[in-house]
Order: sequence, then C-alpha cells, then structure tokens
Amino acid sequence: MTTRLDTIQDYHERMNRVLDHIRQHLDEPLNLNRLADLACFSPFHFHRIFAAYVGEPVSAHVRRLRLELAAHRLCHTRQSITDIALSAGYETPGAFNKAFKRHFRVSPTRFQKEKKPVFFSQPIEMAIESTQKEDAMKPEMKNRSDTQVLYVRRTGKYNESARTAWGAVCGYAFRKGLVEPDAEFIGLSHDDPDVTPEDKLRYDACISVKSEVKPEGEVGVQTIPGGNFAVFLHKGPYENLYNTYKAIYSEWLPQSGAQLRDASCFEKYLNDASRTKPADLLTEIYIPVT
Repeated sequence: MTTRLDTIQDYHERMNRVLDHIRQHLDEPLNLNRLADLACFSPFHFHRIFAAYVGEPVSAHVRRLRLELAAHRLCHTRQSITDIALSAGYETPGAFNKAFKRHFRVSPTRFQKEKKPVFFSQPIEMAIESTQKEDAMKPEMKNRSDTQVLYVRRTGKYNESARTAWGAVCGYAFRKGLVEPDAEFIGLSHDDPDVTPEDKLRYDACISVKSEVKPEGEVGVQTIPGGNFAVFLHKGPYENLYNTYKAIYSEWLPQSGAQLRDASCFEKYLNDASRTKPADLLTEIYIPVT
C-alpha cells in the first residue's frame, strides 16, 4: 500500500526530472508541454505545482539559469557577447544586456572585463515535509454537475480584467432579471501570468443560470464541466489567493494522495466584494481531482 511519504517522494522525483532536464537543455528551446510530460502532470496544473515546489515560476527559473550560464561564458570563454546572448535565448544583444544588468547589477561588458566570480545556484533539494502538516488543510470533497453560466471575458491584468468583466456581466444579468436566488458567481482564470503575456491573460466572470438563455453581444453562454473536486475555503483578500494555491499544491496535494484531473481550477465567490471588507471575503477554490 502506498503511503503518504511514498507519494511525497514520488512528487519530488518527478519534479527533479524536470529540473535536471532544464539544466541539461538550457541552450535549447524548452517546451512547457514537454516539461509537464516529464513530470507526469497535466499542463492544467504543472505551472502551479512547479512554482509551489521550486519557489519560482518555470519561466523565471529558466531565465535565471540561462543568465548564470551566460555569466560563466563571459568570464571563461572567448564567445562574443552577441553569441552568448543568442545562446541564452535573447533575440538581440540589447535585450540580453538589459536582463543581465537587472540580474547582476552590472553590464555584460564590464562583467567580462572584471571577470567577476560566478556562483551558480545549487541544485534544489526539495526536502520531504513532515506529514504532521496533513491536517493543516482539509478540503471538502464535492461532486458537481455541469454548470451553465452567462459570462463576459476580458483580457489583460487579472485584477483589472476581473473588475471590468464582473461589472459587465452583472450589469447585464441583473438588468435582464437572470440572477436567480441560488446563483453561483464563478471566476475562470484561463492563463498563467508566468507564461502568458500580461495583455493576453483571459478571465471569465460567470453567473450560473438554470433557465434557457442565449448569448447576446459580449455576454456569452458556456458550460463549466462537472466532476469531483477538492474544495478549499480561502478567507481574505483576493490578492492573497496565490498563497492559498501555493499551499494547496505544495502541502496538501502530495500528502493527500489525490490525482488531478485534466480540467481547469476555478473560484466561487461567496460574498459581494463591493459590500464586504477584504479581510472578510470568502472564496471557494475548486481543484479537479479523479
């Protein structure tokens, strides 16, 4: 019988496969779906799991290691700055210079002349956490049916796009008398800010409806797939949701033995942010599991 300790160890081994692959292929394009396959995690969840375990998003991790390797090459090879910049994944020396100076507080040219010592980041050792933490997060397991929703999608920074999307969908639904007493208010964040450019982030503000409705203008109709979910209650400002997600993926998930489904997470808002103090906001986080 598989123990929680075995499961945690398995998660660590899977993430270490990804970290080893990244280090061995820094000079090559790294496909995010390939990294998710190496870890045996769905692309729906891989980015959050990686950030929770490693302490930084995939993109930031790869960028940092490439800059460290570039610094080593500046001091110990005869490669030109242009060649080093290209091998580090930058399209122009100018972009490389800017990123390098931001990271090392000195330009590549000066760094090369001074031959500063380069201290590479040590391979990350992901220690096995005590199973005493298993009681720290206790989700409620729920099975949901498919949910029909009215929604408005906005793109851009999530905090801004969510605000305008909710203003639009609520204005329409209340005006049309489509908000039922037991309506659910659900947020779908489709993209990872660490992967998708800020101006391309997609957010859907959704209101559940039981009656037959048709799309009208920017207000669409979609179905949120049902299934089994582990549901966590987040208390407090929406800005702190990231920390709750991190705890779910780094603490609860490996200790729970749960398997994730290929489906998106979503949030259900339990009170009205316009009438509730940020500290009193309640949000349910739905994590799809088998």
